[in-house]
Amino acid sequence: MKPKLFVTSISLLALLFCSAQNHDKKAMTINNSGKSKLEKNHVIQLKKGELFLVLLGNQMAGKEALLQEYFKTVFPPAQKNGLATLGQLPIEKVAVGDFIPNGIVGLFKWPNMESIQAFLKEISQEELTKLRLKIWNELKQHMIVTQVDRTLIFKENKIYEIKVLWNEHKVSSGMIKKHGGTVLINSLVAGYEDLGKNNPPKSLLIIEWDTTQKADAFRKMNFIKSKKEESFYTHFSFPEKG
Repeated sequence: MKPKLFVTSISLLALLFCSAQNHDKKAMTINNSGKSKLEKNHVIQLKKGELFLVLLGNQMAGKEALLQEYFKTVFPPAQKNGLATLGQLPIEKVAVGDFIPNGIVGLFKWPNMESIQAFLKEISQEELTKLRLKIWNELKQHMIVTQVDRTLIFKENKIYEIKVLWNEHKVSSGMIKKHGGTVLINSLVAGYEDLGKNNPPKSLLIIEWDTTQKADAFRKMNFIKSKKEESFYTHFSFPEKG
């Protein structure tokens, strides 16, 4: 049975009211002149069985007060039951599709289905749904079940393409690598929800590119066959250190 994802809508609030939980690391690199510089990395650890969430939303204008009230009501019990904020990626360009989010992609995780069920005992689905429909024009929530332990590394000055596909066949990670991309995620979507009750996508990919030009060049080769596609060019947001 696919988990109901309405509970993850609370995660967008973390993007607006919380700093992303970070595991910032600085890797020493050498440029062509022989001088060293510090490059920021953000490391996300996912353990087998965890539920990895990718959220994109379009919030209605003038709903800040409702959003803040929703956040105060919903987010504390969610955090208590294990919801973790992993990071956010500001959107630089909508490469494919007509869905225009408010500017960020949110990354989150739950420990397991039991943690979601524990949360739902504290806040009803009816209450969540009623509030959510007053705040968002659209809220798309994609869930991936982590099959094996994995480490995702987001780097400064790289482009991260969030690609959502309604495809029949799995995309070849090797083909993407051959054309200059590094695949961080290439997984089936185990659970999906949006406000329009549309058909769910089949796959979600997160691809690292050196530039948007390389991402565009690969897309124009038309290797990936999908009935529908949404693609967003992003970069990772590194919070300012106080």
